[in-house]
Amino acid sequence: MDITTTRHGLRLSQHGVVLSELRTSAGPTHSVFDLLAALIAVLAPRGRTGVLGFAGGGMMAPLRALGVETVMHSVDLDRAGFDLFREHCADWAPQVNWQQADAVDWLRGQSAKFDLLVEDLSVPRAGDVFKPDVSWEVLPKLIRQQLRPGGYAVFNLMLSPGESWKAALLKITRHFSAAQLIHLDDFENRLLIAGRQLPSARVLGISLRRELRRLRSRQAGRIQVRGVKF
Repeated sequence: MDITTTRHGLRLSQHGVVLSELRTSAGPTHSVFDLLAALIAVLAPRGRTGVLGFAGGGMMAPLRALGVETVMHSVDLDRAGFDLFREHCADWAPQVNWQQADAVDWLRGQSAKFDLLVEDLSVPRAGDVFKPDVSWEVLPKLIRQQLRPGGYAVFNLMLSPGESWKAALLKITRHFSAAQLIHLDDFENRLLIAGRQLPSARVLGISLRRELRRLRSRQAGRIQVRGVKF
């Protein structure tokens, strides 16, 4: 993992792919982490929130700026990012219940279900960074099973080489009743929100842009929310 000093903190990257924007003060990252934070603010889970793939906690600074103080139950195989977060954001560390473990094993071992689960895993492969196979084959069903009724799943997705978005999304959406897809003008990532019931694409888009403007994130005018056809 490469660590670069930025104006507001640290950037964690691998093979040129940004894994986390670790801001040391509350505020926007102007990246996909602002969208993840805004989604949590909009969906407003009342119970447990889980994050699979914490890295350096890129969501935490925008969450704090939005006034969200939900405890994050998180897991990651590599503790380097969390150690950096704990070192540089000590005041926020109590807000994170972090464990070093395999995400599948960790999720299967949870005794209480979640109101919201964020899947943000990635693995290095052949000089690039991709989603691990479990993100497509194992975790979608397991995440649905670990959600409370009315809970939400958020997937931060990157396309695997040689695969279409239609085929990739079907691997996840077939386990859920409803889904919305967020396209980002500045990034190849797409965010998929899934659950039993969701706001319409129009309502979700309006709410997300409102939160992003409140955060003063440049992503406020650079997203599109589209419904997923089943």
